[in-house]
Amino acid sequence: MLLNNTVNNRMNFSGIAASPGIGEGTAYIFVNPNLFISERVVSDIPEEIKRLRSSAMAAVLELSVLKESVRARLGDEFAHIFRSQQTIAEDESIIAEIEERIRDNKSSAEESLCYIFESYITLFSELDDSDYNKSRVADIEDVYKRILRILLGLPDVNLSTLPEKSIIIARDLLPSDTAMMDIDQITGMVTELGGATSHVAILANNLGIPAAVGVTGITGAVQNQDRIILDVSDSEKALVYINPTLEIHQKIERTQITLKKHKAQIMKNQDKPVITRDGQEITLSANVGSSVELLPARDAGASSVGLYRSEFLFMNSNSLPSEEEQYQAYRKAAECFEEGFVIIRTLDIGGDKQLSALPLPVEDNPFLGNRALRLTLSLPELFLTQLRAILRAGVHGSVKIMFPMVGGVPELDAALELMNQARIDLEREKIPYDRSMEIGIMVEIPSAVWMADILARQVSFFSVGTNDLTQYLLAADRLNSNVSEYYRVFDPSVFKAVKEVVRAAKNQGRWVGICGELGGNPLAIPLLVGLGVTELSMSPRAIPEASWLIREISLKDAEELANRILELDTDKKIRRVLREFYKSKEINI
Repeated sequence: MLLNNTVNNRMNFSGIAASPGIGEGTAYIFVNPNLFISERVVSDIPEEIKRLRSSAMAAVLELSVLKESVRARLGDEFAHIFRSQQTIAEDESIIAEIEERIRDNKSSAEESLCYIFESYITLFSELDDSDYNKSRVADIEDVYKRILRILLGLPDVNLSTLPEKSIIIARDLLPSDTAMMDIDQITGMVTELGGATSHVAILANNLGIPAAVGVTGITGAVQNQDRIILDVSDSEKALVYINPTLEIHQKIERTQITLKKHKAQIMKNQDKPVITRDGQEITLSANVGSSVELLPARDAGASSVGLYRSEFLFMNSNSLPSEEEQYQAYRKAAECFEEGFVIIRTLDIGGDKQLSALPLPVEDNPFLGNRALRLTLSLPELFLTQLRAILRAGVHGSVKIMFPMVGGVPELDAALELMNQARIDLEREKIPYDRSMEIGIMVEIPSAVWMADILARQVSFFSVGTNDLTQYLLAADRLNSNVSEYYRVFDPSVFKAVKEVVRAAKNQGRWVGICGELGGNPLAIPLLVGLGVTELSMSPRAIPEASWLIREISLKDAEELANRILELDTDKKIRRVLREFYKSKEINI
């Protein structure tokens, strides 16, 4: 949105806050190369097919290098994007379709590639927004353009070499674009497209780079070397200033002074226990997806792992990981957090997460389909292998197991029966395992909220997955930008549900944690503590502020805040009260 337009190309734009912070630098407009092709009649069909296959193989090799580079820097959670792209480039059925067009039409490899891939892009783009396959359009386009570039003999234009203090300006950034960024030279990222949950937003957050997305018209207004200030100090919106005035500079300087003092305040006493002013201890845990992320999470201040996303062990391979491979990965996590605990979530795929090693049938509504625990219960051998590996890892530390997508007693009973079978098998084989491992469930289906009293009799803890719980409570797909206004993170129903889960858990002497995005949100943390949550699992980057905030509040104040919030009827009112409470804890300048 254009806020104003003055002389000397001084313009201000606003967009969606994707990653917090303030970035200053010069504009670097990123434009992918023009992949223009001209139609031509092919005389040597075998040679054209050879060109196609050679280029596809070269693309696979490039993606392999990308995957390993990203895994080393960011972990498996991001590396799996490029493993997924490799499977597209290696897909023999797609290559066969392109070859068939080359033969039938005597058209070039470039033209045939474009025809086939663009038909897939059109097909996937027209899918219902609730269909996970629609989210693969970016990957399909990325692979298609990579092969086409190689066919055309063009160099790889990427962001691996950048001038100092660059602010990237682009219409959109594909996964491979962001993977190659020279992050040491980047002070901000701005795109016209994308939402708060896009891969650009997730990557920027992970790297700590200020970012704005959905900034309409920015690429047509900015020029290379324009001075840019990107202000994402407000979680509600991002501001982009092009060639800012002195007044804007002075305003930003004041904001930076405030943020610097606030950061110093946050980092002070980080080595002290995370306890409220009146003595309530809160466990701060990390969400991790791979072994690479363990030490950084511990160094950031995490005392435990509240969510080990085991699916990433499965997502980066053409074959399913063996029991031994899983055991070694889980063991490493247990030993890294030997003074805390590690909660391993059993395989959670389906919906927006797929495995190349386990192709699943397309479903009309995958988020309401055969996913997570439902899927693993339908594949008992796969499930038993994972349960055995987790039980074995438990002898090396405090490991807990957690079942995702539990909606009621029947599926929990079925999972517990398989868990018992895994114990019997290990006992018979005389393989050491944890005989008293704690079992918990994720509460992310509304039915589990209202069955929590009964479910709590069979488990040791609950972990509320607020991302899915919110979308199911409000019937709003969290990945669908068309209904983003209905996906209300601070909706009253979410907090009433958390309160009900805590009540049911306490009645049975159980504890409740949060492992969704809400658990690391500074506005929500005092409220969650006041509702009775005693464990918060979050991105490692969020831990320092969370620990500071908990030490700044009392349980009494948090409970009073929770009682006040539960009386409010809209997310806007709740957000306003939470912002006022948070600001009361900040230092005054």
